[in-house]
Amino acid sequence: MNRFGEYNFECNLPTPLLGELHEFRDQSRFIVERMLLRKPSLRGLTARQYLSSIESYIPEEIISPQNYAEMKTLASSFTSCITSFFGFETRLNNPDASSDYLFAISSMKGEREALRDMLEKGCFPIKCMDLVVWQHIRDFTKEWTNPNSLLYNNVFGLWLEFDKAELSSPIPIPCIFLQTPLLRLDTPKDIEKFTWLTTSALPLLTDHRVSKKLEKQMKKALKHLPKGVGLMDVGVMLSRPASGVRYCLVKIKPQDIIPYLTRLGWSDTKKRFTTLIKELETKVTRVVLHITITEEGADQKIGIECSFSPNRYHLETQWATFLDYLVQKGVCLSEKKEALLSFSGVEQENEHNDFDLASYQVSAKIQNDAFSSALVRFISHIKIIYTPDAPIEAKAYCGARLLGKSSTSQEGA
Repeated sequence: MNRFGEYNFECNLPTPLLGELHEFRDQSRFIVERMLLRKPSLRGLTARQYLSSIESYIPEEIISPQNYAEMKTLASSFTSCITSFFGFETRLNNPDASSDYLFAISSMKGEREALRDMLEKGCFPIKCMDLVVWQHIRDFTKEWTNPNSLLYNNVFGLWLEFDKAELSSPIPIPCIFLQTPLLRLDTPKDIEKFTWLTTSALPLLTDHRVSKKLEKQMKKALKHLPKGVGLMDVGVMLSRPASGVRYCLVKIKPQDIIPYLTRLGWSDTKKRFTTLIKELETKVTRVVLHITITEEGADQKIGIECSFSPNRYHLETQWATFLDYLVQKGVCLSEKKEALLSFSGVEQENEHNDFDLASYQVSAKIQNDAFSSALVRFISHIKIIYTPDAPIEAKAYCGARLLGKSSTSQEGA
């Protein structure tokens, strides 16, 4: 595949006027060569432009051309520069080449304000804003951008995740994850800090109060956390029939997972989960526990997010071994393993420099635009899904994230 489609946003013309990649495959090389003369900045792109920028690296074993086209169509609705971090979720033991699409909106760099303006000022499709779910998201975003709001300093970021079925829907409905400060309930003060979630954030997104039963279970799950463990993300599955609230718990040791779940009333009579945890402990260096809290307590379905620490993005070399383990275990197809490994890489604005991860940081944390950009493609994590009396599943999350090297860093290099 030629690389023309990666740079079509550098022509200072709207993307629809340029058309899609396939429309240019037979055009004059004169145009293509001049497009490639200038390496574009990867800053300030729309969601669709970011998708176009990595299109030639997408393995068709993971995302079919039709699936990717649906993602780009959906992304076209988000006309503002609201994200610099996005990714895909794919089932590893399913031959179907389809993935979910997700992207993050940061509280920094004006991304949340761009989302608010887009939803409030008519830049988002009217048919979507007719749906009550999107009205709730708009109301949440308005509150999130208010400096006097409880949400302003308590929500670091927001993930919109669109399931495969939603990508082709006339009005797609996302699942939403809120990134929060690390939450625990060790003292009465901690409980006060927690109330913004149950009295403001979740009611705004769901349009109903958190029931007393659910709030009790949510608090119980935090009060019983092992030492040092905290809640990092809270999810509401707006597009799914399942009720409850998703917790993503970080800094948990593998040996503490089952005792913690047992305190919440969870049980696994066949002890398969114990064996799985012991295996994973020898394969990865970082785990995040995903549980769904309902009015009855912790749901039986458990997710174990597996990765390596520290995060080395595309430079991580341990994924091949872990994927081999998953293939041997029968939860990952060989072709999907190879496709995932082929996805990783980096595009630098300044290709003359060797990529040095130590000199880059997440672009959203850089206050101004005086930096050289790099877009890294990487395997973020693999989630193992365990349900008693059901086969184990594995999902891979591959992402792309904009990093930046400030001008001062470049001068000192």
